[in-house]
Amino acid sequence: MANSLTVSAHTLRAFLNTVLDPHGLLPAVEQAVVEHLVRANLRGVDSHGLQQIMGYDRSLRSGRINPRPQITIHPRRGAILEVQADGSPGQYAAQVAMETAIAQARETGIALVGITHSNHFGMAGYYVQQAAAAGMIGFATSDTNVVDLAPYGGKSAKLGNNPMAWGLPTGTEIPLVLDMATGAVSGGKIKHFAYQGISIPEGWGLTPEGTVTQDGNEVAVNLAASYKGSGLALIADLLCGPLLGTAAAMFKQKSIPDAANGTGHLLGVVDISAWTDLDRFTARVQAAIAELKATPRLEANQPLYYPGELEGLTEQVRSRSGIPVPVKLVETLADYFGADRVQEFFDAG
Repeated sequence: MANSLTVSAHTLRAFLNTVLDPHGLLPAVEQAVVEHLVRANLRGVDSHGLQQIMGYDRSLRSGRINPRPQITIHPRRGAILEVQADGSPGQYAAQVAMETAIAQARETGIALVGITHSNHFGMAGYYVQQAAAAGMIGFATSDTNVVDLAPYGGKSAKLGNNPMAWGLPTGTEIPLVLDMATGAVSGGKIKHFAYQGISIPEGWGLTPEGTVTQDGNEVAVNLAASYKGSGLALIADLLCGPLLGTAAAMFKQKSIPDAANGTGHLLGVVDISAWTDLDRFTARVQAAIAELKATPRLEANQPLYYPGELEGLTEQVRSRSGIPVPVKLVETLADYFGADRVQEFFDAG
């Protein structure tokens, strides 16, 4: 990557711990945030990695994120549970919720967990990978900390650019993980393009005035991934707001750090063994993937990946060779946290 430097996952963890330590997070909470951000960068989902830490720091300073949450779990009915996150970082709340869902699904075959009073939970695919690693199918969605997506055909934001993710075990090192924004891309990806000094394609974002732009720095409103993405974004807002007893995201006052205005998530798990033999299932998944890869290409040398495969391969490469970080992002981190704190880690790589 041009205009970037390379750091190891170890160095990235050390930097993140250094900037989070002063906030006094519970050890398990800090570990969840740090491991999540590093994993995002390792997988090439740079939009949800290191560049998020400044926003989390601001939320910790403002009181929106509770560094020492007391999460409580409340059975609702049957295999439905609620996790009250107490202002937790979303990464910790959702990790606990997915662990809870997996345990419940082992007993009942299926589980659905709603999380209230949470915060941005990062990479939705992280949680469905937890389910896949347990031999289960996982689903995750969330509303967002900011309403930044225009409904299809509109030019002002009314929805969250909400994620949706599914994860299935494949019987290999790389599970099938479909993790997508309901916008053309995530807002974080637009920012990552800006950090790299790369123009964004038309159709990703609008200026505050509602005009199309190819400058990621000018984007104030994300554009939906067609009418389908717009519809899915609304569904996610309603599943993670009204279904869980709070308002849709467009009515939440995100500057107020309370349960009514916190971020909501919805996670689901299906235990494959409740339906069929796990090995038989993964063998058939592998057969489907092989048939997919046998598809004639539009371009002879075009690789054909199943969902999550490219990210899994990227994680293997970056675990060995390091994580590229745009120089502009390092400069922005230095402006925010102080040059001395940042250069200690990023100059040496």
